[in-house]
Amino acid sequence: MKSILVPTDFSKCAANAMQHALTLARDTGARVTVLHVVFPNEGVDNNVYNVFWSDEYMAERIKGLDHWVKKFQRQASFQKVQIKTECQIGFPVPAICDVADGVHADLIVMGTTGATGLRGAFLGSIAAGVLSKTQRPLLSIPKRAVAGDAKNAVFATDFRFKPDERSLAVLREMMTLRKSKLHIVHIMDKPGEYRDTVQEQALSQKLAGIPHDFHYLHDRDIAQAVSNFIESTDAGTLIAIAHEHSLLHRLFFDSITRRLAHRIHVPMLTLHDAGN
Repeated sequence: MKSILVPTDFSKCAANAMQHALTLARDTGARVTVLHVVFPNEGVDNNVYNVFWSDEYMAERIKGLDHWVKKFQRQASFQKVQIKTECQIGFPVPAICDVADGVHADLIVMGTTGATGLRGAFLGSIAAGVLSKTQRPLLSIPKRAVAGDAKNAVFATDFRFKPDERSLAVLREMMTLRKSKLHIVHIMDKPGEYRDTVQEQALSQKLAGIPHDFHYLHDRDIAQAVSNFIESTDAGTLIAIAHEHSLLHRLFFDSITRRLAHRIHVPMLTLHDAGN
């Protein structure tokens, strides 16, 4: 892992995400880019006179970003982490995706905000928008998640995906770094489903080098079953795949992800399908 992007709105959620990102950067040697996006109408009202003060407002935002970052840099464990800042005028989702591409981010780390709206209710509307637009792995951090937790991870899968190389590389590095075991769980929500050893072998080949095992659960409520499994294994991270195979599947996946993130209070690493 060489590059991590952390968007911030200076909230407590963003601060927790920053703490997680810097811990990963410290342990992997990655550089961190911290991005703050200023809405085009921020600092300006309908009074034409105030437009002339927009440059001054932007300068204050940049100063605020630098001050926010320095609070983390003063922590002894992060003093060697390479951090750069960017402050842009624009709309958050496209700006985050563009900067992620520009800095070749291996991972985007964002706090979950609990913003309003159907998708925003769980990931935060901006994080959900980034997830739908980028092909880069996204680590979403709940406000109370503790950075540096070396607990094992749960990988919720339906076996219908081909993870891209970038996603596999990030997953492998994070699991190796934390010396974690991956508990792969498949929820069988329909009668007549059985263990699929062929799919297991195919996935095991892709996860070469990552200690893992397979679990099968029968439950019609997939989100609740995954949540219960995370608690039973004392896992510290949930791994999920963003599917894009069809409109129907996207809607299906989104509904499960909404319910998952609403109930789960551990970081969620969302990877991407090579077919996306």
